[in-house]
Amino acid sequence: METPRKILIVGAGLAGTLMAWELLQRKMEFEVWDSGAPSSSKVAAGMYNPISFKRLVEVWNAAPHMEYMQNTYSELQDFLCIKALHPSPILRIFPNDQYRELWQRRFNNGHDVAKWIGAAQSPEVAPEGVIAPCGFGVVKDAGWVDVALLIGTMRRFLEKDGRFHVKSWDMATPHDFDKVIDCRGVGAKDDLATEGLKLAADHGEVLTLKSDNLDADCKILNRVKWLLPVGDNKFKLGATYEWNVEDSKPTEKGKNELLQAIAPILSEEILNGFSIINHESGLRPASHDRRPYVGRSKDMKRVFILNGLGTRGVLIGPTVTNALASHIFDNSVLSIDIDTLRGQ
Repeated sequence: METPRKILIVGAGLAGTLMAWELLQRKMEFEVWDSGAPSSSKVAAGMYNPISFKRLVEVWNAAPHMEYMQNTYSELQDFLCIKALHPSPILRIFPNDQYRELWQRRFNNGHDVAKWIGAAQSPEVAPEGVIAPCGFGVVKDAGWVDVALLIGTMRRFLEKDGRFHVKSWDMATPHDFDKVIDCRGVGAKDDLATEGLKLAADHGEVLTLKSDNLDADCKILNRVKWLLPVGDNKFKLGATYEWNVEDSKPTEKGKNELLQAIAPILSEEILNGFSIINHESGLRPASHDRRPYVGRSKDMKRVFILNGLGTRGVLIGPTVTNALASHIFDNSVLSIDIDTLRGQ
């Protein structure tokens, strides 16, 4: 009888893929089980951005997350022989004069975001077809990761290696693994609730557009929503945010919200040249305090949790996955910011 592998990863979205990479590097025996349920990772645009536009401040631990993320995805794409990491500046369209003045003050006075952004620019120098009546600014160190390509290629690698299985698992499932690492995302919501961990389902919708009228090499555009060039004259437009949605489906309301949000910053010629070629949706797992859940299960000592990566999963995922692997296998201490036991 075949000896069971020692470690089980549950879920093959972004979190499960990153954990599989950690274990491959450690040369550990493991399996990945995935139920095939819809995953937000499969529809995510994968954008990363070191600043929060709402308050114009650095996001949590921006610098270490950015450095580790770029190294991790570079190593992963080399290993899988794909191109998944796409650095691309973000052109932030200012919504009003007050925001432009705040942006310039941040740039001038050495605020923590100053290292990530350029000076405020006037409307006259906006790219052709882009409308920015109050000007714009550029986030220099940003970009996107082709998450669907990454997780799909990793799955095929694991299948060939006999490590991937289409199977369901929850915390009531009997098993003989030494350790289980639960990366199920929203699918783990009910199990996490029994441990006092609140996980919300953040419903997001994304459109894929095609246009011959907009420069396919343009920067990522952002105002209320973002427009992301992904090559072959295609662009991702997203994303909507709606809480407490149980069944993720694309909606007419979501489509209209996205199109209406991007309309004020693009010329009529460009808008009329767009055709919608795909409309997707997913449920992002978000914790109550917007920090991921990372650590040991309170009730099941052989089970560990990696969840709640939320909207910044591409940016923070590599760092927190490495932190959990180091905690499990090297006995390192988890930061209280992410530990599943925080507040208990």
